[in-house]
Amino acid sequence: MAWCSYEAATCWIAVPVDIGRLARTRLSERELADAVADVLFGSHTGWLVPKVLLVANDIDVTDIDQVVWAMATRYHPGTGECVCPRAPGIPMVPYLSPDEVRDGRGGKSVMSCLLPEQFEDTTRGITASFQHSFPDALRQRVIDNWAGYGFPAAVPGGRENREG
Repeated sequence: MAWCSYEAATCWIAVPVDIGRLARTRLSERELADAVADVLFGSHTGWLVPKVLLVANDIDVTDIDQVVWAMATRYHPGTGECVCPRAPGIPMVPYLSPDEVRDGRGGKSVMSCLLPEQFEDTTRGITASFQHSFPDALRQRVIDNWAGYGFPAAVPGGRENREG
């Protein structure tokens, strides 16, 4: 699965990586980014999307907040990034230079939002959040009483309660 969020305006696609499977490949971060770039940017989909964000499979790529969190906390500038200045692409990407628009090339990259230990099938710590930081019974009690606390009927964390 891959996800292109509305907020990204088709300028990035987030791809979850199964870290167990990744560990078995023995690829380095750079090798993974290069391989994704080679495959994706050679395809029609890759022509349309200029940036690929690789995230571990503990991130829900359909939740823009989780993707942004992964990019903010796990992406390390300068490592694991594959910049593809000659990859073909759609000239409608807003940040392209006039030369890139004319040539139909450039402005593409793969950014790894994976921690080094995730290449060995481990993740240090857990995300501090309502979902991960409290026992199930306490979370459920808060959810059950949420409206009673004076808040709109929603699940804590900003997501609407779709059950009612």
